[in-house]
Amino acid sequence: MEILYLIFILLALHYVYFIGKVYIGLKRLQKIFGKNENSELISVIIPLRNESENIKSLCASLSSQTLAVGQYEIIFIDDNSNDDTYEKLLNYKPINSKIIRIKNGRDNQARKKKALIEGVKNSSNPIIISTDADCSFYPRWLEVMSKYFDEETAIVAGPVDLKSDINLFSKIQRLEFAGLILTGAGLIGINSPTICSAANFAYRKSVFEEVGGYSDQLGFSSGDDDLFLQKVASQTNYKIKFAYEKEAMVTTYPRTKIVEFFQQRQRWASKSLFYNNKLLVLKIILIFLFYLGLILQLIGGLFFDPLLFITFGLSLFVKIIVEYLVLNYGSKTLYDRKILRPFILAEIIQIPYIIISAIGGLFGNFKWKGEVVKR
Repeated sequence: MEILYLIFILLALHYVYFIGKVYIGLKRLQKIFGKNENSELISVIIPLRNESENIKSLCASLSSQTLAVGQYEIIFIDDNSNDDTYEKLLNYKPINSKIIRIKNGRDNQARKKKALIEGVKNSSNPIIISTDADCSFYPRWLEVMSKYFDEETAIVAGPVDLKSDINLFSKIQRLEFAGLILTGAGLIGINSPTICSAANFAYRKSVFEEVGGYSDQLGFSSGDDDLFLQKVASQTNYKIKFAYEKEAMVTTYPRTKIVEFFQQRQRWASKSLFYNNKLLVLKIILIFLFYLGLILQLIGGLFFDPLLFITFGLSLFVKIIVEYLVLNYGSKTLYDRKILRPFILAEIIQIPYIIISAIGGLFGNFKWKGEVVKR
């Protein structure tokens, strides 16, 4: 039994070390002040499918950008929509945009990546920024994102927020998602790029072509963000940055149904064990075991050894402390203090959610846009 106690303690220490490094990385991130000096042109690529209800607000938000119209283009990739998405794009699209339609004849594997590849092929500019159709943007979004690029920079990841004025479920999602964004930012801050969000992701077209784009990642439906991020980090010497500024924020919507939420998170988790960096895979497994260990300690304390309540309490306590440090720091800089209101409830819910999502992700098939897609 002593060995079991030791295992649980070591898993907790590893988790504290991991989140502690994230916190240090966040403190190292720096804003780039001053006038925008990057004159490179931008191509904004937006893959979409059956997004009729979002087209008007999407196009209005894009049209509000302060960056001069001649500095960027917008490419909409309509991926087999069977509603009136295309017709609304024709009606509302900004003047500096074009629409590419992908019609039937494609399988469901990695559809978004294939749409993005099509967008990159049809882009005219050296900097690519990808986002999603259900997003909205600060007026200076493109201006701020672009100023992080220099000749040595290949990728700039940006912050993402969720609208959370609907109900408690949306507020918990917002906090949980902010934790993911801040974790990705912190890991970039310690020069260990691991995760980011495709809703706000910028990169050099030349680097995309240099590393072969998504050619070796078409076996996964997700990963157009983190798999590519890790690929560039491991195969090139370019810098990878995080735009740690409120005006670089992209805002999107939370899931409205618990089933949709788990489908999305399982899809995200599905490729984690297939990362090329095996040390990273080991870290992910240890983090999963930490969460699984919390449940096992609680059950073990109830039915086998009450002393497991002590290791459970200590593990939960340190989890709450280190995660609060990260989220509290982010609430002061990127988000707002309201985001912390459901913190304790979210901490408890997160434990079974992480376990269920990780296990569910191993089985491979998920629903997206009304269709079943493979891992």
